[in-house]
Amino acid sequence: MTKKTLILVGLTVVIIVAFLMTLTSPNKDRKSTVVLGAIMPLTGDLATYGKPVREGMEFAVTEINESGGIEGKRLQIVYEDDSGEPRKAVDAFKKLTDVDKVPMVLGPLTSGASLATAPIAELKKIVQLSTIAGTIKLSDAGDYIFRLFPSDEFQGAYIGKTAVEKFKSKRAAIIYVNNSYGQGVKEVVAKEYTSKGGQIVVEESVSEGGTNFNSQIAKIKIANPDLIFGLLYYNEGAQFLVQARQQGLNARVLGGDAWFGPIGKLAGEAVDLLVFSSVAFGPKYTDMKKMQVFINAFKVKHGKEPDSYVATGYDAVFAAKRAIEVAGLNPSKIKNALYKVAFDGALGSIRFNEKGDNIGAQFSLFVIKGDQAIPF
Repeated sequence: MTKKTLILVGLTVVIIVAFLMTLTSPNKDRKSTVVLGAIMPLTGDLATYGKPVREGMEFAVTEINESGGIEGKRLQIVYEDDSGEPRKAVDAFKKLTDVDKVPMVLGPLTSGASLATAPIAELKKIVQLSTIAGTIKLSDAGDYIFRLFPSDEFQGAYIGKTAVEKFKSKRAAIIYVNNSYGQGVKEVVAKEYTSKGGQIVVEESVSEGGTNFNSQIAKIKIANPDLIFGLLYYNEGAQFLVQARQQGLNARVLGGDAWFGPIGKLAGEAVDLLVFSSVAFGPKYTDMKKMQVFINAFKVKHGKEPDSYVATGYDAVFAAKRAIEVAGLNPSKIKNALYKVAFDGALGSIRFNEKGDNIGAQFSLFVIKGDQAIPF
């Protein structure tokens, strides 16, 4: 083969590759497609949260496209995996906005990642609709920042109130993960609990990803609480439950939705100590008609019951759809439209306050039986 022939072959390959890239590019045909971005952990420990959220988004996209799309255009979501790491989330956000040119990003999912991308969203004036980020700090992150899952300010108040009113607690310990999630929800829980007459007898923190909590447990045991606020993720939480049972600490542990995960497999019989709060979601809530329609439809298609995180992904897409139908693809107009969005979704009532927080969802208590979270 001559040098000239090699050059021609090389050029042909380049042209073919470029052509194939245009076929798969989200920018291929913006006249017939609405392209949104999404950021979530799809690998690593936090994929336990990200994968169901993506399932919900994909279910929504299929439903929307089979019903005619958004104003006649097909909806497409470009997914980016940040593994729950703020640095990766920032890179993903820049890629979605600079390369894919999306007017709106669904995510990030975690509190730390959402706080890291919020200043960029504000600077670029691109709408950020975080999915399950609960950190209270996100409420003041800017006009373009929204979230679907309720703020930890609301959940923390519910946890503190429930400890006194339902469990009649008077002396409680707090153990929390030492990050933006744990620090924020801890303060709200303690404030609500003490305002209702409860006393915090000890506070202990743990590192995210920690595995040995025996020293913290020993201090809690000495304080002799009648209840423990366990403001932990499921991995740290499972280890805490096992070690608490081993040390003879058998006080009830009351936590938040971060306990979602394979707790039963990791904690074994010690899971009996746990009760945790999350958004009121499931077949039990028959008064929420849209929720039941969603649960049944998802179950028919996938052969399993969805959880509240699947519902969060689903509602995030439909919130975007409603805003775009009003505002088109101008990010500033999408932002203004989102503040006025109000509908009954899979997660319950969806409506945003002046800080971009969804204030419509309700909370309830759950326990783990086998691998399932069921109402308490």
